[in-house]
Amino acid sequence: MSISYQEAVGVSTTIEIIACIFALFILRSVMKDNKETPYLFGYFISSLLFFYFLNEPPFEIINTGWYLEDIFGTITSVLFGLTICKKSGNHILSRLLIASFILFTCALMFNESHVFYTMSFSAFCLCISLISLVRAENPNQADKGLAIFLGISLIVIFYELYNLPSGISRREYFETDFYYPLVYFSSLILVLTVFIFTSQLINLTLKYKALATQDALTGLYNRTAVYNLVNNQLALAKRNKQMCSVVMLDIDHFKKVNDQHGHQQGDDAIKLVAQQIQHCTREYDISCRYGGEEFFIFLTNTDSNAAFQIAERIRQAVTEQSKDKLYGPLTISVGLTQFQEANSLDDNIDIADKALYASKQAGRNQTTVS
Repeated sequence: MSISYQEAVGVSTTIEIIACIFALFILRSVMKDNKETPYLFGYFISSLLFFYFLNEPPFEIINTGWYLEDIFGTITSVLFGLTICKKSGNHILSRLLIASFILFTCALMFNESHVFYTMSFSAFCLCISLISLVRAENPNQADKGLAIFLGISLIVIFYELYNLPSGISRREYFETDFYYPLVYFSSLILVLTVFIFTSQLINLTLKYKALATQDALTGLYNRTAVYNLVNNQLALAKRNKQMCSVVMLDIDHFKKVNDQHGHQQGDDAIKLVAQQIQHCTREYDISCRYGGEEFFIFLTNTDSNAAFQIAERIRQAVTEQSKDKLYGPLTISVGLTQFQEANSLDDNIDIADKALYASKQAGRNQTTVS
């Protein structure tokens, strides 16, 4: 029994889509937080239905002959566009796609030239997707690859539109040799899916890496991650014969903030201190939420005098920025020491911590150098 060219393409693409859906179910537990996942799933299903109804006879809506693949082809295009827009977090382009889909569907009900206009709408959806990717913040390598592939796809589609008679009907289209876009579309589904999956997995890897090394509340490094980072900086400083300093600081009377204003205000106070630490230190300095309301800072290429100036700048900034807060003004106590190579990192932290304790004993809201 022989099968048509369209059926062969449909069968191969169906296998591809089923494999992708299977992969999506396997990865659903790690992708459930992604806003684009429902749209990606709908994109798979719509693509599957597109090829399933490829050879079905037309039906009439308002005296206009329709093929089911026209409907599912259009839905597939808009769902793909929504997948990319949601992934990029571009809500304006998402709304534009939905509005365009509604307007396009209403206009197409009164037009026989479905092939040209559905292909034009697909090109529009790919353009919106490309714009969304280009405007996305912090795109990963898979996103950049997807953008390049979308650009190539648009060139192919525009070339096809240029050569396609604008008034051609779906029946006439199937009776000609305009089949290579169908093959390209089947390949497009698989390649785009691979790019999207790869992008999701890269983002997931980066997310878990951040969770493993960063404090969730402040965005600073956590205590576990900071030791490896500091040891690397120490090795570099030793090679370049640079001095380094260790700073420990603590929010004064923090228990009162929690008791009088609640834990949410306490969290806000911790975040404010973390922000001022980041603002007053350099990019290559290492800041860490050491525990509770206590913070650790490692200052590279900084002696104790320069470290004192930085610590004072942080202390004054915290008080200034918190004076209008419900819990304000905040004060902090600071202890620091110039790193002593004869001692371990833990010993130097302990020395800075004792200096911090001395600041507390002396009345708080001050910096002590040990």
